Amino acid sequence: MWYSKLSNKRLWKIFSDISRIPRESGNEEGIRKYLLSWAEENRIEASSDRKGNVYMRTPATAGFEKLPAVALQAHMDMVCVKKEGSAHDFSSDPISISTDGISVYAKDTSLGADDGLGIAMILDILSDPEAEHGPLEAIITVEEETGLGGAYGIDASRITARRLINLDSEEEGLIFIGCAGGLDIDTSIRLRYEKPDGTALRIRVSGLLGGHSGGEIHKERANAIHVLARFLNRLPSFQIASISGGTRRNVIPSSAEAVITVSDPDAAISQARTLQEELKAEYAVSDPGITIEAEKTEAPIAVIKRKKSRKIADFLFTAPYGVRNMSTSISGIVETSDNLAIVTIENDRLYAIFSVRSNTDSRKMALGYEILTLAEGFGFKAKAGGEYPSWAPDPSSKLAKETAAAYRKITGRKSVVTAIHAGLECGIINSIIPGMESISIGPDIKDVHSVNEKADVASSERMAEFVKKLLPMLK
Repeated sequence: MWYSKLSNKRLWKIFSDISRIPRESGNEEGIRKYLLSWAEENRIEASSDRKGNVYMRTPATAGFEKLPAVALQAHMDMVCVKKEGSAHDFSSDPISISTDGISVYAKDTSLGADDGLGIAMILDILSDPEAEHGPLEAIITVEEETGLGGAYGIDASRITARRLINLDSEEEGLIFIGCAGGLDIDTSIRLRYEKPDGTALRIRVSGLLGGHSGGEIHKERANAIHVLARFLNRLPSFQIASISGGTRRNVIPSSAEAVITVSDPDAAISQARTLQEELKAEYAVSDPGITIEAEKTEAPIAVIKRKKSRKIADFLFTAPYGVRNMSTSISGIVETSDNLAIVTIENDRLYAIFSVRSNTDSRKMALGYEILTLAEGFGFKAKAGGEYPSWAPDPSSKLAKETAAAYRKITGRKSVVTAIHAGLECGIINSIIPGMESISIGPDIKDVHSVNEKADVASSERMAEFVKKLLPMLK
């Protein structure tokens, strides 16, 4: 097996088993059955609610019965992205995993360590006969990656713990006590077509790093949809036959493509080369692989009318994306951002999808309304939805202080208590279960929500062992 030379074989075997089960958001039945079957085989009490969330419970080990109950929490779905040209089918194919002993990664797809590794850590602890802990519970939710739907459907009656450790973070040594809230913006415009006039070109933007629109938004990576729109903005005249880019709301688009017609194809191709040179200089450090290809292609049957083509391109070019505000209360943390996530054409309508995040709800709504106003000004219909609240930090958190002290004692390293710009389920669970106190921790995982996702082996094994040693220390 790929994990045969790694130290914590139980942890990696569980992760390997999980990775063989398709678990894209909305397709979690297989992983749910696995979890319930695993619990039965290991004689652990388990149940599932109407939403599909799974709950597990095991009593305290001898001598630790008086410790407060603790819930370990993760989510069972993953963001599924693959390299262009890959034949991988996320509805049926297992994730193909490899390791070089330093990192664990997947072939041609996202790895799903977010949050398969969180689940593996929980099951590793529950099945370790030498683990010591007080009353221990597990909450494993569905639909985290598509609006935190599982967390909203939590059945509070199944949970006795009032201390929760979320295992869905991606940087060891950070203890999160707050996160951003979110808002989805959907815009669309009806299309009118006519016969093409001019030479057809296929424009392809590729080679971008992409990544998590919360965790990587501050890294100044390029947005492929905006790059494509920036190219179109340079053309004196064009008509769009097709346009697409992006895969998920919470993924920074790493590729985009359009077929257009122009009167001067050579000038347009030259503009693509010039823009690529400019972008390679601009993103030499943060996103050096940017490629813009422009080549002649077969003439389309129909194209969008010229004025509407320009409106679409100008809207995508002027629409905000990336970091809007940095936090003034927590140094180095993004406060407000948005992701220009998806552009696609379906049933004679063009859709442009945005995801707004902020640790301040008023700024989240302000940026959302800014996008709505801009969209309507370009003739788009626009609506907001999918809102979820921010998780307000509690600097006095006893759980966070105990965890920080334990981390220093166990690892010899100092941790940082902070907030994260990505969305976590803790705030929602806290609001559903009165008196719940939460933190979020995890191992080093790079480039989540992308085909470059990698889990650090040493950090993953270290954090699994840390949580195991932390549990009997919580008072």
